[in-house]
Amino acid sequence: MILSGVASKTEAQRALKALPAMKSAVKPGAPYMYHYYVAALIESGLKAEAKEALTSYWGGMIKKGADTFWEVYDPADELKSPYNFAPINSYCHAWSCTPVYFIRKYPEIFQQ
Repeated sequence: MILSGVASKTEAQRALKALPAMKSAVKPGAPYMYHYYVAALIESGLKAEAKEALTSYWGGMIKKGADTFWEVYDPADELKSPYNFAPINSYCHAWSCTPVYFIRKYPEIFQQ
C-alpha cells in the first residue's frame, strides 16, 4: 500500500511505526521482502529507520560470519532455511545487491 501510493505519508509512517509493537505482525524472513520494507520506509520519509533496518538486517548476517548474503535470514531464528537444513541457505543470492542499491541510490541516507 505504501509503495503503490495508496497510503499517505502520514498513514504510512503510522503503520510502519506501529509494526514493531505488533506481536501478530508477519515479519519478513528473507532479503527479498526486507528490500521492500526498506523501500517503504524511505518512501514514507522514515529515513533513519530505513538506515537502521538496512544496517541491522544485512549487518546482522555479516556479524554472524556471512561472506555473501543468505537467501533467508531471520535474526530471531538462526536455523531458518528454505531447504530445512540451516547449513544450506543459498550463500549467494540476488537480493544481496539491496544494500549497495540503496547506498548508491540514496547517499544522503546511507552515506552519512
